[in-house]
Amino acid sequence: MSQPSVDNTPQKKRSGSRSSATNFASDCTDQRSSRMDDARKERDYRRLDFDDIARSALPKNSTLRDLVDKRTKEISPRLDDILVKRSQDPATPALVRQAANLCREWLRGELTPNNGPRNEKVIYPAHAALIRCIADHLDPELAAASDTDKAKRVLLPYASDMKPTGSDERIRIDGALHSCANASSSDNKLRPEYRDIVLVAEAKWYREQDEAYAQLIRYTRQVYANQPNRRFAWGVTICATLVRVVLFENDRMVSSKDMDVTTSTGIAAYVKFIVSLCFCEEHQLGYDPSMTWCSENKYWIIKCPGRTPDNDDEQSATYYARDLVFVADHLFGRHTRGFYASADPELVDQPDTFIKDAWPHAERGSEDTSRNELAILQDIVQQLEKRGIDTKGYVRPVRGGTVRLDDNHDDDTDIVLDPVVGDIEAAHPRMGTIAENDETNASTLPAELAAGRGKDDEACAIDDSSRVEVIPYRVHRRLALKPIGKPLYALSSPYELIIVLADAMTAHSKILNLCGYLHRDISTNNILAIEVDGRVRGVLIDFDCAIKVGSQRRVRAERTGTPSFMSINNLRNSSVERSELDDWESLLYVVFWLGVHGVSEEEQSSYQAFIEGKYKTDKDFKPPLYAWENGSFEESD
Repeated sequence: MSQPSVDNTPQKKRSGSRSSATNFASDCTDQRSSRMDDARKERDYRRLDFDDIARSALPKNSTLRDLVDKRTKEISPRLDDILVKRSQDPATPALVRQAANLCREWLRGELTPNNGPRNEKVIYPAHAALIRCIADHLDPELAAASDTDKAKRVLLPYASDMKPTGSDERIRIDGALHSCANASSSDNKLRPEYRDIVLVAEAKWYREQDEAYAQLIRYTRQVYANQPNRRFAWGVTICATLVRVVLFENDRMVSSKDMDVTTSTGIAAYVKFIVSLCFCEEHQLGYDPSMTWCSENKYWIIKCPGRTPDNDDEQSATYYARDLVFVADHLFGRHTRGFYASADPELVDQPDTFIKDAWPHAERGSEDTSRNELAILQDIVQQLEKRGIDTKGYVRPVRGGTVRLDDNHDDDTDIVLDPVVGDIEAAHPRMGTIAENDETNASTLPAELAAGRGKDDEACAIDDSSRVEVIPYRVHRRLALKPIGKPLYALSSPYELIIVLADAMTAHSKILNLCGYLHRDISTNNILAIEVDGRVRGVLIDFDCAIKVGSQRRVRAERTGTPSFMSINNLRNSSVERSELDDWESLLYVVFWLGVHGVSEEEQSSYQAFIEGKYKTDKDFKPPLYAWENGSFEESD
């Protein structure tokens, strides 16, 4: 599966003297925990144990499930014989023979660690040798049976202990698996690529399970960032001889029990999991079948559900997108992604439509549209047009709806965790709510973790505090919207910024006063610049958090919004009712943020260069806040 990687510049902190303006920017950065600390907090807050989570990888077809059992019984008891043969074959490369011997020692519990701080490195080739044995046995090219008896794919190991391409962190991963059509692909020299990784493996020599989870969280975040068609992700932790399978869905990381590879039941369970991944459907690996990458033309082919206003019979339309505009580079939450797209593949480089893909909360079996962004946008446009208001400066839905995996199944949480979601709920009765908020849980997420969120993290509340769910229910929704806009950093001057912000908040007021919707998520990502009749205008987007308000124009207290731009009431999760004043307060923080980080790409890259230590002294760099702090902001500054 070929997918384009998303390269982000690694961020570093720089010590030394700074101007007072720069100190403010530095303090904002230093207040955040390191990514590893965040990963540990996510681990402690999000982890859920469920012995049989690997069952989610089993094929849905009963014939294929029986075949998985058959292949597992063929492989597991014969592993030692296979490894002995491989280690003694003179035609086999020396490194492969050595890995086979290490794998035999690992499966017998006799593996000796390396000396030094990275003594778990001896596990890497042992695990890779095990995966290779399974792949060779399942190789579809060697199968003599009918097509239905063949594996759909094999999983092969990447070279271990390397930094994958597409990462915004300079970290090495212990191991990873990628999908191939057959087992003949050479794997021992392949550099890992996050865009192609199916599963990440983290190894520890001692039983440091918690640290293994935290590392796995960091790596899996990169998988989401580089794979726009990722719905959920698998991972594996290896602590000495104990293996655990981990499934990352939107709100939880669900971990299996220990599989001890030195026992017949433990190794059989792990082999069965890997075999299942080779026979299951593509969506069970975590991929979205309605979004595919065309390697020949280098664009995404995206199916967008919903009928058009002119054709009630059409269920979906196809769009073509070259690049991902908004990246879901966080592990939990809505995983909102955005594409500039065109319905004509010949015009893919002249897009006119914005495709939004996200996983908002919903109510199982409910027809309520009060929290459905498509219904909200349609209602806003209709009400404004009835009043004769020009809607060129408002986002308008072209089509949209719930993504379908096939003709019979909507894509939702139950499909992701099928067939174990009910068993998970039963195993953890009323353990506490996680459904009341989205990216950062308002009521229960530790404050220090919420404060450590980046500006691209989202938070959006569910207006139902009585719900108590172990696994909150979400649906996979996709919208096609017009017009397309440019982000705020594409603006060329502070004057354009003032116009765009003024337009967006004017629209905010009209939507509240005339349509009765409060936005509740003012942030740098949710205000875009568009061109209308040759003039720069602003448009307000992303109504996932919007809510219908009454004549008092207030809603009960609940924490919503993007953490970096939340009002004080929201940050403190106070009992004060929320109103438009909270949104206007968020606008102030948008201005502050842009003052620190800059408006244009040039200013932001200069600020980033300063943080990375590319300027020798403070005199070589004046941050965007410098002129503001000194009482002027001329364009020449």
